[in-house]
Amino acid sequence: MKDFISKVTLGFLMAQLLPGAVVIFAITCSVKVELDEITITIPQLFLQAGESWFSSTFKTITFLFMAVATGLLIHGLNWTIWAWLENRACPRKSKPVRESFWHKLPFLAQIFLGPLKMILEILYLLIAPNINQLTLDENAPNIKQEYMQQFLFLQEFYLYFGQFYAHMAYAMLITMFCSLICCIRNFSGGFCSLTVVLYFVTSIFFLLGRIQLSSLFKAEITLKEQSTPTAAGQ
Repeated sequence: MKDFISKVTLGFLMAQLLPGAVVIFAITCSVKVELDEITITIPQLFLQAGESWFSSTFKTITFLFMAVATGLLIHGLNWTIWAWLENRACPRKSKPVRESFWHKLPFLAQIFLGPLKMILEILYLLIAPNINQLTLDENAPNIKQEYMQQFLFLQEFYLYFGQFYAHMAYAMLITMFCSLICCIRNFSGGFCSLTVVLYFVTSIFFLLGRIQLSSLFKAEITLKEQSTPTAAGQ
């Protein structure tokens, strides 16, 4: 029961539904500003966007379905980019994302350039040669049964939080662009400040996601190595 609650709360509500809801709400706000011919404040914009989706049961259910679909789309994008970054050099010998040149830069530099890195990764995905280099090799099949309890612990401890941070980073990236649209369409100090805040929030979520998922994969590889015949004989 506890495992089920964790999966529903962290694996679905926080890692899938919430990021998708943020994206749908942000896009709605940018459309509202585009259609509105008068100056509007941020609280007024949020109120109007909320009324658009939550004024009836049908609209609320539609919003939830769209949020889940968007969250799952972000989920797929995140893992596809991760696989491409690991396999781009040689699909038969993947290189951990944490060992890339970018993530060896000073942490402060990564914070200031995080959203730009995300955009470059999305564009970089377009030159992937085939699907084979967009798939990840799972560690679970190579882990002995005696280590499965540790493997499941790692999944619960890192995976859900890592997915939440990573998915929210993409949601915040889209929200930042929506805020920029609002700033251009309805220029004000509030929208400009919000855009800057969202830029750094995006970067922080992005790096936290990379740290959590890198920690997970690093630990999984350790279990995988311990499960090999060579490791077992030592």
